[in-house]
Amino acid sequence: MRSLHCRSRWTARLLLGVLLSTNGCRPPAASTAPLSTQDVTAIKGTLASWKQASLAGDFPAFFGHFTDDAVWMGPKGPPTEGLAAIKQGTWVRALEEELTPTQVDGRGDIAFARGTLSLLLDQKGAVKHDGTFLTVLRKQSDGSWRMAAYSVAY
Repeated sequence: MRSLHCRSRWTARLLLGVLLSTNGCRPPAASTAPLSTQDVTAIKGTLASWKQASLAGDFPAFFGHFTDDAVWMGPKGPPTEGLAAIKQGTWVRALEEELTPTQVDGRGDIAFARGTLSLLLDQKGAVKHDGTFLTVLRKQSDGSWRMAAYSVAY
């Protein structure tokens, strides 16, 4: 239990660092508007599209949902920094996946989404995992949203 508590604190610190490095160390300007309905819909669409890529085993599309400087924090091992390093990991196709965002919020061009997930992975014995996720997303110049950090626990 202690290692889970330490990992949670460490993960929270890392996510805070990502947020500060992507948005500077200043509070948001008063003119920074909350996310629009269109932004929330686009973020949920990004997550749905990412899920479909995972189910299809379409890894180019799967990795295309991340920023080049993304951080992946899987359930085991240290964080992986940078898209090139993330791609070098061991990836398996999801046979079944439920990804349910329970909260999406943010300001300007930075947002987060958190929720629950259930995965049946194409591993020896088709391993099922239930857990939670938290992702930080950045709005791109074309209006799309890509994941700058993703953390999963199960």
